[in-house]
Amino acid sequence: MERAATQQPRWARTVACYWVKKKAADGLPARTGRIWTREKLTYLQKYASAFMTAMGPKRSEGKWDKLVYIDLLAGPGRDIDPDSSEEFDGSPLIALAVRPKFDHLYLADEKSRNITALRARIPAEDISRATVMSGDCNVLVDQVIAKISARTLGLAFIDPQGFEVHFDTLAKLAKRRIDLLYLFPSGIGVRRNWRQSIRSPKSKFDKFWGGSDWQQLPVVKQATGDTDDFTSDKILRSFIVAFREKLRRAGFEFQDEAVPQFTNTRNAQMYHLLFCSHGKMGLDLWNKIKKIAPDGQRGFLFP
Repeated sequence: MERAATQQPRWARTVACYWVKKKAADGLPARTGRIWTREKLTYLQKYASAFMTAMGPKRSEGKWDKLVYIDLLAGPGRDIDPDSSEEFDGSPLIALAVRPKFDHLYLADEKSRNITALRARIPAEDISRATVMSGDCNVLVDQVIAKISARTLGLAFIDPQGFEVHFDTLAKLAKRRIDLLYLFPSGIGVRRNWRQSIRSPKSKFDKFWGGSDWQQLPVVKQATGDTDDFTSDKILRSFIVAFREKLRRAGFEFQDEAVPQFTNTRNAQMYHLLFCSHGKMGLDLWNKIKKIAPDGQRGFLFP
């Protein structure tokens, strides 16, 4: 057992460490989150606030019946910085605090202990506007979509640890008027796994991608297999461009062309934040809030 742990890939140990659960001051579980966690959550908070400020008045105008928030990997609702021991709100509590208020929030997580903690942290006055579910996000998305009418506008925040979100799930969200903030697992998933996935039919990578067509990318066919090619930005760039095109074909017509990249404290690439919308107004709002980088931003825009 000791040897197996030692031989565990370094990337796997890094991701596992990142998602280690700790206890918060309230005695409930919390996620470990460092500066890059705050950066992505800052983007969420800014866009969610801009979204509701712009769209809230349109409810009274009859444009939309409801404005909703979707978070299918919500976690326990609190994060702890392991370096400073400082606690901060996770994505579901950030969304609950946005003003004007979302009419309803759909919050889910696969781990029941996270859902138990999240329910306990939702303020009593907000319980009635939150549906909290435990289960696989790729299954629960059908329940959420079934509750969203054509006159509902939504914002979905999808923040996976790796490949647990199937492309079909994103495609289902694209069938409704939903803006999407999606953490594409570039460094923590794609960069380290695409090569070995070629030899694994119907792999997790294929479900994440929505098929095996990624193997037909010219850059994949041309990769020589040496270390430089394996870690090159050219390969990752091709994956991101192709994935965004798949999202476009699924229905997300308006997308951010300059994608924010997030790195850890060692400047190792972790993920890219993709923004997608069905309307130009959503993209315009995103571009405005993105001009002001979160405090401590160390990443750069991916052209």
